[in-house]
Amino acid sequence: MPTALLPWACTALRACAPARRQTGFTLLEILLALMLLGLLLGVAAINFGAFRNSRALEEGASQMETAVRMGRAEAANQGRRVRIAFAEESGAVLVLWEPEPLAEPGRFIPYDACTWDDYLTTEGVRIERCQLVGASIHRPADWADGSGGAPAESALEAITFEPDGSSDSAVIELSAIDVTDVRRAVVEIDGVTGTIISRILTSEEVAGQ
Repeated sequence: MPTALLPWACTALRACAPARRQTGFTLLEILLALMLLGLLLGVAAINFGAFRNSRALEEGASQMETAVRMGRAEAANQGRRVRIAFAEESGAVLVLWEPEPLAEPGRFIPYDACTWDDYLTTEGVRIERCQLVGASIHRPADWADGSGGAPAESALEAITFEPDGSSDSAVIELSAIDVTDVRRAVVEIDGVTGTIISRILTSEEVAGQ
C-alpha cells in the first residue's frame, strides 16, 4: 500500500470499528452505592444491638451461676472460706476470703488472687437483690424465713462458701439495664446440695410477685 494512503486507511478503520462500551462507574453511581451500604450497615447494627440487649438477662444469669460455682471451688481449693459480696451503691460483684480463720476468724478481705474476674462483670444487668434463705452459716434458721428472726439489713447479702463445699442458700435476682426488658432473672442456690437453678421470669410473673 502506498505510504500516502496509510493515514486515510487508519482513519477509515477507526470509523468502522464498533464503539467501546464504557465499563467504569460514574461518581453518582458510587455515591448511591455508598449510601445504600451505609443504610444496610445501620439496620444491621440496630438489629444486633436489640438482639444483644434481649440476651443480656440470660447472659447475666449464666455468668452469676458460673461465679457461684467458681466461688465454691475456690473455697475448696484454698481451704479457706470465700465470700461473694455486692457493693451497695454500684451492685458490683466482689470476691472476699478469710485468710486467717484461726487467728482472725470472721475477717474477710478482698481476694486478690481471683483468676475468674470475667464472670463477675454485670454488663447489661443490675443486681436487684441477694437474699439468704433457710439456715445460714452465720445466723439461725428463723432469721430468713420470717418466723420471728430479725429482717435482713441489706437487699444485697453476701454468700459465704465453706471449704467442705457447703455454702449459704440464697436467691439472687437480676434485672436488665435496658428499660424495655421488664423480665427478671432468678438464680437459686441450695447451699447443702450445691444445686444451682436459674430461670427467667416473664413480665406477667414479675407483675404477679
